[in-house]
Amino acid sequence: MLSSQTMLSRPDMPPTVLDYAAPTTGEFVQFRDVFKSYGENLVVMDHMNLDMRGDDRLVIIGPSGSGKSSLLRVMMGLEGIQSGQIGFQGKPYIHGADAGRSKRIDAKLQKQIGMVFQHYTLFPHLSVLGNLILGPVKVGGLSKAEATERARMYLARLGLESKLHAYPSQLSGGQKQRVAIARALMLEPKLMLFDEVTSALDPEMVIEVQNVMLQLAEQKMAMIIVTHDMHFARDIATRVVFCAGGKIVEQGAPADMFKCPKEARTREFLEKVLHLD
Repeated sequence: MLSSQTMLSRPDMPPTVLDYAAPTTGEFVQFRDVFKSYGENLVVMDHMNLDMRGDDRLVIIGPSGSGKSSLLRVMMGLEGIQSGQIGFQGKPYIHGADAGRSKRIDAKLQKQIGMVFQHYTLFPHLSVLGNLILGPVKVGGLSKAEATERARMYLARLGLESKLHAYPSQLSGGQKQRVAIARALMLEPKLMLFDEVTSALDPEMVIEVQNVMLQLAEQKMAMIIVTHDMHFARDIATRVVFCAGGKIVEQGAPADMFKCPKEARTREFLEKVLHLD
């Protein structure tokens, strides 16, 4: 039986991360017949169909190689798809290579998505401030002064204001990941993607990062999260999606998925990581 894992508060973590307008609750993300493979033998998205509402927090679970991270990378526009299409905020966003279009992605919509990776991806030669303001100045059109003010705001709300001029090598793993989250939020995205962001952290640092994500969830930030932490998945998800072999095998509310999965493949997976009644 899955037991709840209480997120612990740390003294350097403020109760509120940010304030922003929550997305609408209607059609927000739509995957339609999306196919992606690496070569002929590794299919990671096998004609996948998936819908997400603007107030959803989707948690994607499944065995290694099931296409979870590929789904995020495709949604971020980092990798293309062979066929199918993806909609975002009710508009066409990504088309498969077979569509015959010169542009396979809507760059304006792409800018409204933020992603945080497992290994931080901070620029080591830039300070925390430099990492945060680079995108808003180069891509978002903000002045350096405006971007700096915004960076100070996010760092203060993430308990990192004292690290403004520090470099990544001077930060703990948890601090690096919180800076990475702040950097993604700097462009004020409508959707956040998290790819195994705590898997490389020590337990205490995991709590730091999960607290930030839970605070974002409380403010109805739309999120798609790939994680192996089933306790955290239950705490943060509005819906859990189990993938295997490039297909969505089962999806549902966390309580239903973890307590009484309907599909044998889902139960087989969960029995390896949880004790099910």
